[in-house]
Amino acid sequence: MVNAKGLIKVLYAPFRVLCKVDVGNIPKGTWVYVEEVYSNDKDELIYYVYGQLYSHKQFGLQISF
Repeated sequence: MVNAKGLIKVLYAPFRVLCKVDVGNIPKGTWVYVEEVYSNDKDELIYYVYGQLYSHKQFGLQISF
């Protein structure tokens, strides 16, 4: 994770994210834990949550530096 000032924060799984849209059996507004992070052939981040793979775009990550 890189902030607006260019500072880098390393994340270790599991970490908590907020679901931004209804996806699978996860309702919008639910906090879930990302167990693992992958990337696809387009170098997009994929989150492993509750045994399923989801695009990182469906979740919000709140972090402070």
